Amino acid sequence: MKIIIPARGGSKRIPNKNITDLCGHPLIHYAIENSLSLTPSVYISTDCPKIKKVCADYPVNIIDRPPELATDEAPTNPVIGHFLANTNVDTFACVQATSPLFRASDLNLAFNKLATAKYDSVIAVREDVEFCWDKAGKPINFSPLRRLRTQDMESWYIENGSFYVTSRDSFFKNNSLIGERVGFIVMPKIDSIDIDTPEDLKLAALILKSRLVHV
Repeated sequence: MKIIIPARGGSKRIPNKNITDLCGHPLIHYAIENSLSLTPSVYISTDCPKIKKVCADYPVNIIDRPPELATDEAPTNPVIGHFLANTNVDTFACVQATSPLFRASDLNLAFNKLATAKYDSVIAVREDVEFCWDKAGKPINFSPLRRLRTQDMESWYIENGSFYVTSRDSFFKNNSLIGERVGFIVMPKIDSIDIDTPEDLKLAALILKSRLVHV
């Protein structure tokens, strides 16, 4: 079991986002600590000297990401391919540095589910029921003429990006973290926040502080 945390340096809405302060710790701290609670084999893929300096305080492995894999347009898959090319691993997880509220127990469940069920990948999702419309003003998942109660509607499962667990074979077969047969770890909406804006950061801080109060 090994875990890769991609963490490039560039960020526009929140400067130095991956290491910005969240309740007294750099944002990436939460992904690292959750990952280390499951395995000592945690890897940080980064191009940023500041992130490398912060991560030096943790018992993690640093992978120097090439500049061409650290642009705004660079997708995740080549970053994972670079990690796999430099690491001997079968089953692994990609954990998002900007998801500070996921729980290690959920990630552990994902590894166990991949090992015991016939899935190529297991991903973190949140369950939701909403009335969805497209940009043209057309309903997507309901009829306005027969508007059901939300409790009678079929649930949607939405990737929250917290983690993706898969195998080397599946990744190279599909060129994706998501294989043909996908299992879900359904997380509460409150644990599914992805830090993208300053508002997300404020909300995550409130939730973390609430957790500390109730420990």
